[in-house]
This record gives sequence, C-alpha cells and structure tokens, in this order.
Amino acid sequence: MALLLELPQRDIGGQQPPWDQLAVQCAWAAMAGAAAHLDGARLWESAAGYGRSPAEIAGLFDTVYVSFYKGIGALPGCCVAGPAEIIAEVREWRERMGGMLFGLWPNAASALTCLKARLPRMTGYLEHARAIAAALRDVKGVTVIPDPPQTPMMHLTLDVTAERFTSASRALAAEEGIWTWPRAMTTADPAVQRVELAVGDATCALGPDEVAAAVAALTAG
Repeated sequence: MALLLELPQRDIGGQQPPWDQLAVQCAWAAMAGAAAHLDGARLWESAAGYGRSPAEIAGLFDTVYVSFYKGIGALPGCCVAGPAEIIAEVREWRERMGGMLFGLWPNAASALTCLKARLPRMTGYLEHARAIAAALRDVKGVTVIPDPPQTPMMHLTLDVTAERFTSASRALAAEEGIWTWPRAMTTADPAVQRVELAVGDATCALGPDEVAAAVAALTAG
C-alpha cells in the first residue's frame, strides 16, 4: 500500500497543500503502514513555494522522484531517491521495463550543473510569477489559476477560440519575436483555452507588464 502525492500539483496550476497538512498526510500514511512516495518532478518549484529546502520536503516521504529537465532545464532524465533496498529494486525493474540506457552520466552531470545555477533562483522565479499574476488581473478575458501563484508556475484560462489563439501566437512570434505557446489546452468551452506558464530565466527576461501585454495579444479579437 502506498500514498502518492504530486508536488506541486500541475493540473491545478502548481498548487500544493499547506505545509502542516502535507506533514499530517505523510504521518497518516506511516501510521496506516503505507509508504509515502513523492512525485516531485518540480520539487525545486515546490521548495520555493514552501520556503523550505528540497531535502526538508523530501524528508517527509519514503521515496522521491525528481525530473532533470523540468524547472532546472537540464537534459531529459530523472532520479529516484530512497532507502538502498528500495532503490535496488527500482534499478532492477528499470532494466526489466527497458528503461536502462548504456550511459546516463551526461544527464546526471547536466542536472548537477543546472541545479547549482538555477536552484538559488527559484525564489526569484516565484516573486516574478506573482508579479506577472498581479499584472494579468486587469487583462480582460484572462484568469490566473491560482491567484496568487503558490509556486513559479500558473495556469491561465483565456477567452479565445483555439483557432484565434494559434493565429495570434504565430503573429506575436513573427512580429514581436516573442514565442509563447504553439497551442493551448482545450477546455469544456470551445471559446476558452488553457495554458501553463512556467516562470524561469526566459520569462524573467521580460517585465510583468511585457508578459501581460503578450498574453493580452493572444486574446485580442
């Protein structure tokens, strides 16, 4: 039996439970005899949101998964951490399932390099995400989820059709040199699209008002 938690929770815009509630959930799993596993693909962003170190968050769980390319921008790859006996089984099952490459050291080296460069910037990314959310509040047809952002990412719903969104996105890239999203995620309403905005180095190169103007252009009729 296992309890699986994702931090931050991507499908709802990077939200995560309050720290005290997270600790209670993990403690409940331990009392119930269940292992607690963290899907921490974006653990780095989660740490910024909680104002705690990745190690402190990971310490609540029995096993932890992290991604190399999400958030820190390293080469594709991932890492699973936990007790030695569990990781030995993970290593065996990875090979059984065909996930073993001949050499993974370039991916690990890339992750270590990017962690050193970008982990210290996560708090700044979060501050910039919240500044962008504040700038978007006055943009007609745009809703920020959650508002304010809890981690350096958010979802935006845009009052625009898929066709108009794609056309506006390409025009913005051609005319302004700003690449946003190649396509949006559909919603139950054909006139409303959803996109995920992850804040990193490229986004921080633009001021909040510049980002808001670009998003506004995607909804302009």
